[in-house]
Amino acid sequence: MEHVIKTMFLKYKRVILFAIIGGINTAADFLTFTALSRATLLRAEYCQALGYSAGIVCSFLLNQGVTFRDAEKGNPLGKILRFLVVNAVSLGVGMYGIKLLVASQMNRYLAKIIVTFLTMAINYIGYKLFVFRLKES
Repeated sequence: MEHVIKTMFLKYKRVILFAIIGGINTAADFLTFTALSRATLLRAEYCQALGYSAGIVCSFLLNQGVTFRDAEKGNPLGKILRFLVVNAVSLGVGMYGIKLLVASQMNRYLAKIIVTFLTMAINYIGYKLFVFRLKES
């Protein structure tokens, strides 16, 4: 059994790391939002934008340094721009997807869960193939 678990971990290590980093990014977003909400007079939407930005920066740095550390080296500005494109696509799909699901009478929280998994898949594939351009053997 231990061998099976080890084999599965090695096979899906990158996806597991991506998911863990996603949790860290979400925490960075939430903590930034909460800290700014409590410590400043900023309106909620500005706290949200700054929290989301903190999560995006965290995501880029951790995914580059951990999840896709073995990816090709290249122009950092190009990677950042490609990263922002993937996140913009993901955001658009998420916003439109949740709008469609809720309009079809689906519970908003179930719709959020479905859209979250869809956008995670878009991000993972986009980061792997487009942003970090990983060439696996």
